[in-house]
Amino acid sequence: MSLPTGLAPFADQSRTDHAAVLAAGALVCLIGYVGVAALLYGLGALDHAAPDGPRRVASAGASAACWGVYAAAFARGKGGPVTNAFLSPTATVAVVPAAFRWAAFGPAWGALRDRIGLFLFRPGLFVDAAALTLPGLAFAAGLLAIWASRLDEAAVEAWQREHLSTEFRRAFVEE
Repeated sequence: MSLPTGLAPFADQSRTDHAAVLAAGALVCLIGYVGVAALLYGLGALDHAAPDGPRRVASAGASAACWGVYAAAFARGKGGPVTNAFLSPTATVAVVPAAFRWAAFGPAWGALRDRIGLFLFRPGLFVDAAALTLPGLAFAAGLLAIWASRLDEAAVEAWQREHLSTEFRRAFVEE
């Protein structure tokens, strides 16, 4: 079974290169999360029993840092065109902060049960999701817009020929 065209990595990229992009995204996300929390509130603000506000601010910092790395990787033709744009950063910001909190402060089984049991009735869950995605998505869109605005038509076509596979260009770029 082959990988869907939209999930394929950039052309001429090894699995090691792709894994390096994912590792860099996770590392920068962790640094952003812990760094913002430690700088503004102290590391204890990330504890499960701490108020949600400081954790959401740290999540927004982690989101911007993480999506920024994936946007830079996209411009360099590393990772994957679709995965760098949405899938990898979303998965990274969903997993890394929670994994850090569990590693640093222990598992929060009660909170996990509450979130699963009342998923549709917890507005705080949607606020957390927004704090983890919207700042980074806006930052990455801005970075990519600035990058794209600096390229002329010939440079865009050259970038596409160099970094996008023929199948991907046929499916998503060519009309």
